[in-house]
Amino acid sequence: MKLLVEIGTEELPAGVINPALNAFKDSIEKTLRVSILKTYATPRRLAVITEDFEDKPQEKEELIYGPPMSVAYKDGQPTKALLGFLERVGASLDQVVEVQKGEGRYVAVKRIHKGKSPLEELKENFEKILLSIPFPKRMRWSRENLTFSRPIRWICALYGDRVVPLSFGKIHADRITFGHRFLSEGSIRLSHAEEYEEKLKESSVIPQFKERLGMVLEMLREEAYALNSTPQYPEGLPEEVANLLEFPLSVVGRFEEKYLELPDKVLITVLAHHQRFFCLMSREGKLLPNFVAFSNNLPNDLVRSGYERVIRARLEDALFFYKEDLKTPLGNLVEGLKGVVFHPKVGSMWEKTQRLVSLSERIARMLGFEEQVVEKAKRSALLSKADLLTNMVKELDELQGYMGMVYARASGEDEEVAKAIYEQYLPRTSSDEVPQSPVSRVLSLADKLDNLYTLIKAGETPSGSSDPYGLRRSAYGVFAIIHSGHYDLDLRSLFDDLPEGFEDFIKSRIEAYLESFGYDVVRAVLEVSDPLRPYRVIKLAEELANLKETQKFKDIVEAYRRVVKILPSGWEDGRIEEDLMQEDEEKVLWERVSRSETQKLEVLDLWDLKPHIDLFFDKVLVMDKDPSVRRNRLALLYRTKKLFNRFADFEKIVFE
Repeated sequence: MKLLVEIGTEELPAGVINPALNAFKDSIEKTLRVSILKTYATPRRLAVITEDFEDKPQEKEELIYGPPMSVAYKDGQPTKALLGFLERVGASLDQVVEVQKGEGRYVAVKRIHKGKSPLEELKENFEKILLSIPFPKRMRWSRENLTFSRPIRWICALYGDRVVPLSFGKIHADRITFGHRFLSEGSIRLSHAEEYEEKLKESSVIPQFKERLGMVLEMLREEAYALNSTPQYPEGLPEEVANLLEFPLSVVGRFEEKYLELPDKVLITVLAHHQRFFCLMSREGKLLPNFVAFSNNLPNDLVRSGYERVIRARLEDALFFYKEDLKTPLGNLVEGLKGVVFHPKVGSMWEKTQRLVSLSERIARMLGFEEQVVEKAKRSALLSKADLLTNMVKELDELQGYMGMVYARASGEDEEVAKAIYEQYLPRTSSDEVPQSPVSRVLSLADKLDNLYTLIKAGETPSGSSDPYGLRRSAYGVFAIIHSGHYDLDLRSLFDDLPEGFEDFIKSRIEAYLESFGYDVVRAVLEVSDPLRPYRVIKLAEELANLKETQKFKDIVEAYRRVVKILPSGWEDGRIEEDLMQEDEEKVLWERVSRSETQKLEVLDLWDLKPHIDLFFDKVLVMDKDPSVRRNRLALLYRTKKLFNRFADFEKIVFE
C-alpha cells in the first residue's frame, strides 16, 4: 500500500522549500527503510508518498545456548541439566535444536523477537525528523519548545485508507489536507493516500515543483510570443517564482518608456529583485516597456494596475539613483573606500585596491603581457571596488561590478578598463564564461588570489560546508582562468610569504577542479607536482586522462610498477658508479636514463624505456650478493623512478 505523509504550513520562503523537502525525504526513507516514490512541495506543504510499503515489524532470530549434548542427554533421555535450562528460558523439549559451537555440539533454543514496526518508529521519531530539517531561520509559534521555518497548521498521514497517528506538538495527523488558499473551497478529505495528487489538482494546487516550473516557463514563452519578444531569465528567478505559488497565473504589465534610459541589467535586476517579475526583449535586442508577473490568484485589471504602481515607484528610485551616480566620476570615489571594511583582520576596501594594483602589475609582468596591458590592469584594479559607494550598488548589491563598468564608461575610462571592472567577478559559477581580455583576466586573477591569500591568513579557511567568503569559488575561478589562458603562474613566487594552510587549500581545490579527469589521475599527478603551479598540474592531469586507456600508457604504468616494487621503502640514494656496472643491460638502461634526464620529455617518451627496463629485470640480478653492486643497481632504479616522477606517481593509477 501507499503511505502519504504531508506537513502543511504557513507560506514557506521559496529558497528553503527544495532543500527542506530533500531533507524530509531522506529522513523518512532512513526511518522506514523504504524508497520514496514521489515528493511534493509548495509554499504551504512538504509531502512524500511511498510505493508498495509494508508495515511489518522486523523479526530478529536469537539462539539461546544450553548445555553440551553429552550433558543434556543420557541414554537418549533429557537430563536435569537440560530440563533446568528449558525451565529457565521458558521453552519445551520440542523447541530444542542441536547446534555446533566451536568444536563441540550443544543444545539450543531459537527465539524470534519482533521489533517495532516501521510506522511505530516513524511515530516515535516524527518530531525529531521535523526538528532536524535544516532552515536558515526557525520560528517558535506556541508555548511548546518546537520550531519550524513557518508555523505548521496540519499533518495529513495515510497508510492506504488508514490514518497514521503522527503528531508534532498539539498538531495531530488526520486525513484532511487543504487546497489553494484562494482558488479552492479549502479542506479536502482523503479516503486513500492514492487520491492525494489528483485531489490537490482538483483544488487548484500543482503539488510537484517541476510541473509548476514547466507551467511558469511555458506561460512566459506564450506571453513573450504574443508581444513578439523573448523573456529574460535572471539566474534562479523561474525556480523561485515556481516556489512562490501553488498555481501560477501570468499577468502582463507595462511601465513608462522613460525608464528604458536605465541600463538593461538594472531594469532586469530591479524587477527581478524587488518583485520577481520578468522583463521582455524585442527581436532587435532592446528591452520593451513591458513585464510578465505571476499571481497566486486570478489575474484582473486591479491586480495588473497594482503591479504597475509598485513597479513605477521602484523604477523611479532606480532612475534617480542612476542619474545621481553619473554626476560623480568613478575615480573620485576611490578615496572613500577607506571607510569601507573588507575584513576586520585585513583592513579596508581601499587597502584591498592598493594590493590589487600591485598584484595586477606583478601578474601581468609574470605572464609576459606588454606594458599597455600592465597599465590598464593597474587602472582597472584601482577603480575595481569604487562602485561600492554608488547609490545603485548600495540598493542592489548584485549589480556590483556591472555598475562599475557602466560608470567607468560614463567617466571616459578605457573600454578594456571598464570591462575588466565587471569581469573581475567572473566566473561566478562553473557554467560562467571566464574573462576574455588580458586586462580582465589579470584583474580577476588578482582579486581572487588576494581573497585567498588575505582571508586564509586571517583564519577564514572554509571548513565543512561553511564558506562565507566564497573562497572555494575564488579558487575555482583562478584555475578556470589559468586553464583557459594556458598561464603558467607560480603562486609561490607571487607572494612574499604564504600563510599556513594556503598550499593545502589550493591542493584540495585543484583536486575538486580536476575531478572529471579521475581521482587516481589527479592524485598521481599531485603526488609529484607542485600545486602552486596550477597550470602544470592541470595540463599533466589532462594529458594523462586522455592517454589512460591507450596501451602505451598501460605499458608505462607496468614498467614503473616493476621499478618501484623492488625499491626498498624510503630509498633515496641515486649515486651511480659506472665502474660497478657489470651487465650490458644495466649499462644500456643507465645510458638511456642519464640521457633522458637532460632532455625535455613528453609522457609517451617514457614508453621507449620499457623494453630496456624489461631486459634489465630479465637479465640482471638486482639484489646482488655484493653490497656495492646491489646499491648501485638500486640507485639506477631510483633514478629511473625519478625520471617517471617528472609526470606522476604512476603507482596510483587504477585501471578497471
